[in-house]
Formats: sequence, C-alpha cells, structure tokens
Amino acid sequence: MDRVTDLTHGQGADLVIEMLADANLEADLKILAKYGRVVIVGSRGVIEFTPRLTMIAEADIRGMAVWNTSEAAASEAISAVSDYLARGVLHPVVGAIFPLQEATAAHERILSTHATGKVVLDCS
Repeated sequence: MDRVTDLTHGQGADLVIEMLADANLEADLKILAKYGRVVIVGSRGVIEFTPRLTMIAEADIRGMAVWNTSEAAASEAISAVSDYLARGVLHPVVGAIFPLQEATAAHERILSTHATGKVVLDCS
C-alpha cells in the first residue's frame, strides 16, 4: 500500500480487487485514484468506513460473487488466468499445502489472521 502512490506517480490505483473488505476497505479508499473502483470479492465481517473517502475520489465500490458469474464468463476468465500462468505473468504465492484429509485444518488456516498466500489441498 505504501508504494501505490509512487508506482502510480501520485495518481492512485484505478482498481483495487479487495479480498478482505472488513479489514482493508478504508485503506483501499485512501489510495484510490479519482473515479477509481474497488471490487469486493471477500469479507469476513461488518465494517465501518468513512463515506467521505468515496466522495473525494468519486469512487465506485462494487461487490462481486463468483457464483453469479455466467458459464461463458467463467470459462473466459479461466482461459485468461491459465494463459497468464503459462506465460509467467502471474506468480501465485502458495502459503501452505494440506493433504485432502486435512481439509478442516486448511479451512481453519484460511480463516485465521495468519493466513498468507494461497492454501492448496493436495488430492494426490
């Protein structure tokens, strides 16, 4: 977050894809460019935030749930992500790998405040 201003030459981020809105939305709005958008794809609780921050940026906050995505849009997204992975554009961070038998522990890890990176279930 500290580098966004420098990386955007003082303009702020045009788009923030937020995975934990209850913890981060206020900070997201502070680094958002004018007319920027925050897309909320995850949240674990309620939030209180400063509406004036949305007014200053004339920001758009939008919620998105993968289960509302059409089959065609999901297929297009999967193809794009697969292409980016194959070309080395995306570099997912794996935080932990659990055998399928430990799915409960994997889920608990995701819900903990110590989760970093992706949690992978190994089905082999």
